[in-house]
Amino acid sequence: MKLGLFLLVLGLLIAGVGIVGWVYADPDVYFWTGTGLSYDDARVVDALGAGLMVIGGGFIIGGLVRMIVKR
Repeated sequence: MKLGLFLLVLGLLIAGVGIVGWVYADPDVYFWTGTGLSYDDARVVDALGAGLMVIGGGFIIGGLVRMIVKR
């Protein structure tokens, strides 16, 4: 139960960071031009944010399954 809860919380944190990176580093909006990031750098941060959302979602699902199986 503790491992499942830990995975769930860790997944939520990772997915939250991914959402922030994915939404606010949208290269089409040029949000990062004021911070010194180029268009290509914003594309990298955008892709990393999407990847972190997928990894965090895997942790979330794994934690939920772990809690259900252990119950």
